[in-house]
Amino acid sequence: MKCEWKEAEAHVTLVVKDYPEEGVSLEALKPIIQDIRENATDMIICADLAGAGIVNIDRFRMIVGIVKEVVDYTREDNLLRRIEFLNTGFVFRMLYQPISLAIPKYFRDMVVFL
Repeated sequence: MKCEWKEAEAHVTLVVKDYPEEGVSLEALKPIIQDIRENATDMIICADLAGAGIVNIDRFRMIVGIVKEVVDYTREDNLLRRIEFLNTGFVFRMLYQPISLAIPKYFRDMVVFL
């Protein structure tokens, strides 16, 4: 995970192929989120799927889970503005369409494919 600052906007990048197999807990991210709350007005989470392939589907599932936890944790302060997915293939986008119907609207509205 990498966090870059662009003025008062925090850009958090998650690289799927480098994501730890054991995952990351919300508790481990709370200090980073608190720092972002204190120093930013907006936060953008970007999940980069470059080189991840289908073998890393479990890591991707863990990333989606932790992003959902972060969305729920920051929902009251309206910090998270957008969730970007980079380097997604056609198959991923086709799989996302039916799955997106089960995702809450506030979460779905933040998702952008770049």
